[in-house]
Amino acid sequence: MPCPPKALPVERSVIAEYYAFQQSRREMLWAMIKESLKSTGNFWEDVSESILSPHITSFSILSLLSANRWKSVPGSWKTTILTFASSIASLRRAERLLNCYDRDDIDGFFKESENVSQEGWNAHDYPDWLLFEIESNLTIRESQTQVALNIIRPESSANAVMQLNMGEGKTSVITPMTALTLADTSCLLRLFVLKPLLKQSVNLLAQRLGGMLDRHIYHIPFARDTPLDEPMIDQLRQIYLECQRTRGVLVVLPEQVLSFRLVGLDLMEGNPRLAHQAINLERWLQTNSRNVIDESDEVLDPKFQLVYTVGSQQTVDGQSDRWEITQALLALVASEAEKLSLQHPDCLNVERNGTRYPIFHFLQPEAPDKIIANVLDIISEEGLPGLPIQQWARRVRKSALDFIRFIDTTRGCRNVIQENFQGGVLLRKLLVLRGLFAHNILKFSLASKRWLVDYGLHSSRCLMAVPFRAKGIPSENAEFGHPDVAITLTCLSYYYQGLTTEQVRHCFALLGKENDPSVLYQSWISKDMSCLPPALRVISGVNLEDAQIFCGVLYPHVQYQKGIIDYYLSHVVFPKEAKEFPRKLCASAWDIPSRENQPLTTGFSGTNDNRLLLPSSIPQRDLPHLQLTNAMVLRCLLQKENRACVLAQDENGCQLSTTHLIDLIRSQDPPVNVIIDVGAQILESSNQWVANHWLSRSTADDAEAAIFFDEDDEAAVIDREGHVERLLCSSFRQRMHRCLVFLDQQHARGVDLKLPSTYRAAVTTGPRLTKDRLVQACSRMRGLGVGQSVLFFIPPEVRHGMRVNFGLLDSFSVIQWTLTQTCDTLGSLGPLWASQGLQHYKRDRLWNMLTEGSTSAQDVVARIEEAEAQTLSELYDPSQMPGTSTLDEYIDPSDPKVRELLVESFASVGIAGGPSLHEEQERQITHEVERETQIYRPPKQKPLSHHVHEDIRYFVKYGQFPDNGICAASLAFDGLRKTSVGQFDIPPSLGARLYASEDFVKTVKRAKATVDDQFLKPVHWVLSNSHNDDLLILSQHEANELLPDIRVSPTTKLHVYSPKTTKTMCSFDNLAFLTAGEARTVRSWSREIIQGLSLFSGSLYFEDFSAYEYFRNFLGLVTGVCRDIPEGRVSNEGFVDEETRRLIGWPTLSPFERNPLPFLRTLLNLRSKGHGISQTHVGMVLDVRALTADHF
Repeated sequence: MPCPPKALPVERSVIAEYYAFQQSRREMLWAMIKESLKSTGNFWEDVSESILSPHITSFSILSLLSANRWKSVPGSWKTTILTFASSIASLRRAERLLNCYDRDDIDGFFKESENVSQEGWNAHDYPDWLLFEIESNLTIRESQTQVALNIIRPESSANAVMQLNMGEGKTSVITPMTALTLADTSCLLRLFVLKPLLKQSVNLLAQRLGGMLDRHIYHIPFARDTPLDEPMIDQLRQIYLECQRTRGVLVVLPEQVLSFRLVGLDLMEGNPRLAHQAINLERWLQTNSRNVIDESDEVLDPKFQLVYTVGSQQTVDGQSDRWEITQALLALVASEAEKLSLQHPDCLNVERNGTRYPIFHFLQPEAPDKIIANVLDIISEEGLPGLPIQQWARRVRKSALDFIRFIDTTRGCRNVIQENFQGGVLLRKLLVLRGLFAHNILKFSLASKRWLVDYGLHSSRCLMAVPFRAKGIPSENAEFGHPDVAITLTCLSYYYQGLTTEQVRHCFALLGKENDPSVLYQSWISKDMSCLPPALRVISGVNLEDAQIFCGVLYPHVQYQKGIIDYYLSHVVFPKEAKEFPRKLCASAWDIPSRENQPLTTGFSGTNDNRLLLPSSIPQRDLPHLQLTNAMVLRCLLQKENRACVLAQDENGCQLSTTHLIDLIRSQDPPVNVIIDVGAQILESSNQWVANHWLSRSTADDAEAAIFFDEDDEAAVIDREGHVERLLCSSFRQRMHRCLVFLDQQHARGVDLKLPSTYRAAVTTGPRLTKDRLVQACSRMRGLGVGQSVLFFIPPEVRHGMRVNFGLLDSFSVIQWTLTQTCDTLGSLGPLWASQGLQHYKRDRLWNMLTEGSTSAQDVVARIEEAEAQTLSELYDPSQMPGTSTLDEYIDPSDPKVRELLVESFASVGIAGGPSLHEEQERQITHEVERETQIYRPPKQKPLSHHVHEDIRYFVKYGQFPDNGICAASLAFDGLRKTSVGQFDIPPSLGARLYASEDFVKTVKRAKATVDDQFLKPVHWVLSNSHNDDLLILSQHEANELLPDIRVSPTTKLHVYSPKTTKTMCSFDNLAFLTAGEARTVRSWSREIIQGLSLFSGSLYFEDFSAYEYFRNFLGLVTGVCRDIPEGRVSNEGFVDEETRRLIGWPTLSPFERNPLPFLRTLLNLRSKGHGISQTHVGMVLDVRALTADHF
């Protein structure tokens, strides 16, 4: 490999002579222009012009090259102006050569001397490029010209993406060049950029295209919550037209473009007129926009999806089972991981920190499988709370374990599961376990996601874990698309981060309402209890008002305790956040490229590793001379000065802390000036802290300041006195050679800092680091291979996955390992790519129907909407696997592109996890596991106005409903059909005499086909009458309004009622507490009526053992009273079918023909707002746990 030159081949006098020649040429041409403009041959006219005419400068002449003015320049003057401008460009090039010589910048000198202005292009055709060269003080290289021209007019005359080597001026040169040409008033130029690079892109374009070029840069933020009305849409249209007319550049984010594409569809149901206006504007944008995509590999990432959720939130199917089982499994995982790390330290490293949940570093790929296998063995032997597998018959137990362990199940296994558990609550628990084990969700969450790198908490946004864009950078809108992935990662996030003081205080506030707080408190402090003072080992010794004891002793002890964290998750986080929406509107990277007969979409990036995962409408078409780009970059990393690797581990082979890692980096020789943490090895420290700590550990002779990127993505610098300022405003911008530089994972790509040619960078590696991310990081060193160099730091969990060649760990090992990670990543994303492609083709056909107007717009939008919420059976039941579903009628299998997607999609059927494991959602508040989707939630629902209907007043007055039919009240249980309970068959005879008023049932304005899980009113006011046993539940407003009438009514009485939700609470079942109205003795109510009221209101406790047995008989569950039941007529959950009950003489009339436990669990989860009920009397019934007289 040729060595870079070490000295300049010319004398300074030669360059100075060349500079003087260009300067004299420029002055001669300028004199000619001035003379031509001022001299008319008439003395008095010359005098007049010298007084009245504007002052002529080179600026005013050069500004004529801008596209807005060039067309007005006479043809006879154009050559003269171009010649003058070319002379200035040459003069500035000579000046740059002279400066390089004076700075002894050998590499810069040779780069500058190799490039001659107007190579591959002509100033007559692109006059504004010449002006761009002058204003930006650069020379456009021939390679940049070729790429820019191919972006402007692709050889294929179709959408295309191409690769250009990093550091070749993609953003700083090629993007402005293409913008100057494409923004030509014939179309609207849209430049797609990544959100972290938005500020940098806008500032750079404004700097490069402002001034004499006179181009305006536009950016119009848009999201679902952007206020939108007809004047706003008109204003947006005018801004777009102005941008097009003035040759401006519209800088856009992909999520903002897709958001506006969905907003018209979203408005169709509520405001069709406004929806059509938004859709028309979107059609105009698609027809008139020429798109250019910077960093196209990231913008067109198949993991990206934007979602508008539709409808009312509802609790996830399975409710508390989903998080309680997950928490129980994670406890087993921790204990088994501890055992495995002791037995096989080369397989797993466990990072322990007091009572904190251990952090796992998997050193061998089989380590997660070993842990999960051990956990399954424990479940087989000991079962789980509410799931006594060990007590089941051997045949049932084996089938259940196979069902939760293997993705492919036999017909016999499925038959056993269906015979024994179909329609019961135990099946839901088995399905949750099947998702976590067979569908690899538990393994995926533990081994494929890193805390603070891939996920973590964003407390200002929501309580659930959210995807991270990079280390320490939570996404503002993205959510995990799969509910069980979200639940598992949320648990891990709280285990690792711990609770805040406010969250711990909240737990103690809730603890006071529990039935047995002392026992619960013991579970909160159980780990390392000996560290607590004896007084704090009992709940009676806790005084939250003593701030010193609380903050200094109690809080540090319980902050990371799994018991209190699980309590907070189960009682606060998941009841509030573990929700789903019934439907969604989606858009993905497939929707960004232009369609046929629309202006083209072209893009470019420094890597092309994901070329097989690009939308099929925008293929990778690299220029022939750039097809060796990947090899060139890798060859550079294999040079001698870049081959060094350092193991970042302590003497025990464990992960280094941040301080020890920085000390290791400092100890290198030659010294390291730059840290590029692309492997995210520095987790729990801010960028400023790292920069300041590194600076403090170095000497003043080594560095005076350290550069880092702050929370606003701005380059900042901190000096030895701790003063922080923006780099752009700092004197250190001109003294970079006196600065250390720290680049976190987020800024390991797309950042361009002009670092000294002798700088050396430490590049960290980390789990699942792909080749393109590694190359992007190394390419921050723009002089790599010609003075600058890198060395790699390898943590233990990466080292064990690398091949060592000839006993040497070097950059070849790193590249080989990252290529393997890249192949694994791309292979896992194939099914998701295909799934999104199929949905895109469906949306595309329906969009055409919408714009053609051949079908009702509302009908088309309804077909575009996709199902969002999925039941556990839909997710995990093998009889409902995706491959068994029929092909959507709007997907044309005869299309070759669709056939390719179908092949890839069906290939994923049976693969554990499938496409959903990779689904993230950017919700402007979705069906699969690692899809991270930008979520945009619907606006808050509008409340209905309270109203007392005349029929209710009639009932108060006469004790019965009017004869003309009831229109203001309905059976209370019928009102539940508009909630999640509506999925079950509610027996008509259940609560046959229990009614609810319309004002009680309805709370908000409902959209069609939505559920009202969030707006279920509590039962507190019940109206009875003297004619029969009918009960009418009233709203609080009605009770207040009707109270004067009730007090004088001879036929009705108002009862205060409340469900029994704590063990010590008094019972209201006799309806004798604080009554108002009909004055007579206390009435005796039938147990059947009171049981219906208790069930509907959500009571959780029984007064005595007889009430418990009556409740079980009412549900059709076996009790000690009924023992002689024929074999095979009782389900595993104790339900006896109606025919058997009739034959044996059931002691209580039960309205249920099917197992009522799933129905009852769903109802009680709604009533309890998702709070755990497993320790209550009714909760124990639901978990198939028997109660005895000792429980009362």
